[in-house]
Amino acid sequence: MVGKATVITHGSNAVRYSADKEKAEIVKVNHLPDNISSSAMWTRMMALQQKYKEKLNRHRPFKNTSIRIELSPAKEETEGWTMADWAELAGEYIREFDSIDLSEKAKRENARHTNLQNSQYVVSLHHDSKGQILHLHINANRIDMEGNVNDAHFIHDRAMMAANKITERRGWVQAETKRKWNISQITDDCISILRGMDYFDWNIYEARLKDKGYGVMLKRDSYGKVVGYSVRRGNSTYKSSDIGHSRNLTPSRIGRTWLRLYVDQYPEKALHIQSVNPTGTRSSAPKPARPVQPNRQQAAGSITAPKAIKCHHDIEVEGKRYSFDIPQEVESILLKETAMPDDVLWSTLEDVQHTAMLLFVNYLDAATTLSDSCGGGGGGSDTSGWGRDDNEDDIEWARRCARMASRMHRRPSRGIGR
Repeated sequence: MVGKATVITHGSNAVRYSADKEKAEIVKVNHLPDNISSSAMWTRMMALQQKYKEKLNRHRPFKNTSIRIELSPAKEETEGWTMADWAELAGEYIREFDSIDLSEKAKRENARHTNLQNSQYVVSLHHDSKGQILHLHINANRIDMEGNVNDAHFIHDRAMMAANKITERRGWVQAETKRKWNISQITDDCISILRGMDYFDWNIYEARLKDKGYGVMLKRDSYGKVVGYSVRRGNSTYKSSDIGHSRNLTPSRIGRTWLRLYVDQYPEKALHIQSVNPTGTRSSAPKPARPVQPNRQQAAGSITAPKAIKCHHDIEVEGKRYSFDIPQEVESILLKETAMPDDVLWSTLEDVQHTAMLLFVNYLDAATTLSDSCGGGGGGSDTSGWGRDDNEDDIEWARRCARMASRMHRRPSRGIGR
């Protein structure tokens, strides 16, 4: 089981996300009435902080107002659980969390324990939208009912130590052991995929990992070159530097790793194999080619422009996949110029960027569905008559799509959170 904790300033959004996300179920609340809205929960937490305002702001302004905890047992450990089982786990975890003594490590007496058991908090059960993997979200008031601040020094260590104690007590697999298993399995699958490729291509590599049930996120630079990626298994995400052996699956080395595997498998083709260039496309040049000297006509300014770099994207909305290619320059604008609205429910920056991309390639219905599913205003009157102007070039159109995507993810002014 994995436990993560942090202190945050945006407690209202965290409580709203925890309680209102699609398929979320409230497991239990503490020092809060049952059956009230997420907005009302946070209002009561803020009222308590206001009561002890002078005490809290005695030395410096009190900014980190909330504690956010995510608790993720393995799927096999919670098979067949009822809501009562989840409530029991939440209560057990909070007791262990409070009991961890970090005073020696933090060199502070008030780090001896926290007091979440006497604090306002809400526990909700979330379902992973793809794998149906269940995990708990706990959002707690930073202060207890007496106005004392719950210590946050080394709070990540406190969260993991509490999770490890429960894991040991219940006979579950320790998080570090589970992490090693996951990394080993991902590494084996990555090597198996590379062995089955006639040439290395990032799009094929990504697609085959997804076919095996993994989540994959590629990170590209402004030229479209892959400079990093991560693989998600269950509720855990691993960077490319975490998997493989001696970093052999990182973007800078994965091409050579494929090459060695291919040569081992087909030694007779060693002189004719195709290698990989920095952008992840095929190249059949065993030796560097001599630079082509421009002729007089070319020198005069008639050199043919290089073909624009295309970036491929696969975006899934409500179980339907949308595949398309957009120019690298357009992708850069859509990624850089989309902005998170101030008032959102559970939209992420990636959700807004995906909405902008869908708008750019004229998947208006998909863009509207995506923004709606994140709690945004969706279509409505904002997208009536939406479309590209006849005289609008790609750059202008991309910038307008970025602005529209941000508007579509704003929280509606009425009807949400009442």
